[in-house]
Amino acid sequence: MPRDIRVPIPDQATDLRLYFDEMVENDAFGTALDFSVAEFDELARLVDLQLTGAEATAGGVAVYYSVYWEAFHACDDKTVGGDHARIARGKVDGSDWVFTRAELPVGRTPADDF
Repeated sequence: MPRDIRVPIPDQATDLRLYFDEMVENDAFGTALDFSVAEFDELARLVDLQLTGAEATAGGVAVYYSVYWEAFHACDDKTVGGDHARIARGKVDGSDWVFTRAELPVGRTPADDF
């Protein structure tokens, strides 16, 4: 699997937030984003992701997004949650922006608990 995600640079009149939002909806950019939420709560699950903005410079682009998570704690009969802002950065390479693929979280197995 290629390590980098290449995104064609659109013309200057393009609304970058909408451009990347459409790419995420079409599964063309999601692998550049970090979806992990386990660092907030071991029972956390991702409930939403929203792109909040994007800015381009001569050297690259920054895509701003937030992950929304929640976790249900049955013993306390409580649901907790929150959101966290993140940034994905891409560098210019010819007529593309190049993003590094986000690392997948390390999974746990039942054996890890013993």
